[in-house]
Amino acid sequence: MTDLLIITHEHIGPRMAGPGIRAWEIARALARSGWEVLLATPYPEIPGEGSLSVVGFTWEDPGSLEQWLGSARVVMATGPVLSRVVHRLQAPLNQPIIVDLYYVPEIEIVLLNIQKEANFLIDLLIEETLVYLCYGDFFLYATERQRDFWLGALWMAGRLNDRMLVVDPERWMACVPMGIPEDPPHGGQRVLKGVVPGIRPEDKVVLWMGGIWEWTDPITLGEAMERVLRHHPEVRLVFGAAQHYDERVVPPMSKAAQFLRWCQEKGWLGRYVFFLDWIPYDRRGPYLLEADVGISLHDHPLESRYAVRARSLDYLWASLPCVLSAGDELADLMKTHGLARVVPPRDPCAVADALLSWLDNPPSREQLARQTMPLRDRLRWSVVVRPIEAFLREPHMAPDAPHARRRALHWIGLRVENDRLRSEYAALRAHLEAVRRGRIVRMLNRIYRIWGRAFL
Repeated sequence: MTDLLIITHEHIGPRMAGPGIRAWEIARALARSGWEVLLATPYPEIPGEGSLSVVGFTWEDPGSLEQWLGSARVVMATGPVLSRVVHRLQAPLNQPIIVDLYYVPEIEIVLLNIQKEANFLIDLLIEETLVYLCYGDFFLYATERQRDFWLGALWMAGRLNDRMLVVDPERWMACVPMGIPEDPPHGGQRVLKGVVPGIRPEDKVVLWMGGIWEWTDPITLGEAMERVLRHHPEVRLVFGAAQHYDERVVPPMSKAAQFLRWCQEKGWLGRYVFFLDWIPYDRRGPYLLEADVGISLHDHPLESRYAVRARSLDYLWASLPCVLSAGDELADLMKTHGLARVVPPRDPCAVADALLSWLDNPPSREQLARQTMPLRDRLRWSVVVRPIEAFLREPHMAPDAPHARRRALHWIGLRVENDRLRSEYAALRAHLEAVRRGRIVRMLNRIYRIWGRAFL
């Protein structure tokens, strides 16, 4: 019997984004403590290690996941993934469920669709959220702000009831931050300076780890770079990627296309701005050690308030001085420990000043490592997974689990019915449009025949 099955929608392989990194590192940390862990993904690209096994499944074949569910004492997934699992299986899960609420994907989804017609989007998100909040027995959050957000959501889902509130909250909710590896990054051969065409050995590198998303702000950085280059023409801006490496998981972002056009118009691509093809997760250390400054800018206040920046944690791991947008708890922590200059959103002058302060007076990486050691020790993966280990030692269903899961199945039934109605509505609209177009075409053909030619 497996102690824990972790289900993710992301790749587990050489290239990983935040949700995949978190699933992989939590699974590894637990396996190193002796727990038997299965990590299930639609994209299994690397084997497990020790008592961790990486296994595959497909969303199209529910049976491919049921075999792993049947052998697990406890199941863990992010909220939307859990909702999708329950919806696809059309059957209840019978073991304790850990819901990982380490970020608020619903905000990101709305931002991704803000330019599109999405009449049913909010209703769908609410239904999905109610399903996973009703199905959970143990909830993980990553920051204190998130705790308040999710307590409000749990109240609206009916989970803060008399059966739950008489129990110690630590038995059903715990803080599990995004973590960093146990060992510091290791360098080696150069990977940027004197290696990437257009970046000389003597140049200074400002490194933006990860990609460009709708809630990021590369244009402000570009405007700040105009000022920086007047003082330091040797500075080069390097992005870990422009887009997510798999469009099936994360669609292309308009912000990335907008910034690429901006760079092309300035003639900066390959001269001052460089894009890599998604730095492999286990080889990111040399890039961080070779960079002079890290940067991460975001411009949406609500997304930032509840965000956890996996790439900012890379800067902490490598003791890399950085410039971060204000708004999230991690930025405040890194500022407190002297690693980050925190700037207001959409303020290119403040960004330029912060970059110049690091470039004009480069700090000692050794000194930064000493300053941040208490924070890094708190955020090591072996430390942050302790609440999960405590739950695995005594796995249990929530006090109100029978009632809550019945409510979840009710919401799933409503969603199935809503999906059917939406499908019928779409088909009816298409039929009416076809009828309308047919009448117009017939009318035009009659007119055109009078003129001596056919329309179609």
